Amino acid sequence: MLAQSLRVSRSSLTRCLARQQPILTRTFIASTAVRQVDLVQDIYLRELRAYKLPVSKASDSEGQVKKWAVPIAPGSPEQVETSLAEELQAYEAQEVEVEGQASAGEPDQAAVEEDWFEEEATFGEPETAAH
Repeated sequence: MLAQSLRVSRSSLTRCLARQQPILTRTFIASTAVRQVDLVQDIYLRELRAYKLPVSKASDSEGQVKKWAVPIAPGSPEQVETSLAEELQAYEAQEVEVEGQASAGEPDQAAVEEDWFEEEATFGEPETAAH
């Protein structure tokens, strides 16, 4: 009899526990989530779809692009060397000018020596106020 009462109490105990625990079941949502409206993105996409590229013409590049011309052929190196030689001879033929000496073309003029340090002579003297 004790064994029978234990069996009955065990079965009643499992029934009570089963009633207290919630039954878990899996459910699936058939519909998709609601999309939230983004006004800025919608306006941007609408304007992108409505944009039409301007038609380009063949004359559009005039004034923007420089006309191509065949470059001129370079001169021969002998011409450059002769002009350099002439310039060197003209440089060697120039008279040397020395500051403070009379030039050979103007011997009558005496060289004027300038005093560059006039301010130092009056450095320690007080300035006179002319009011």
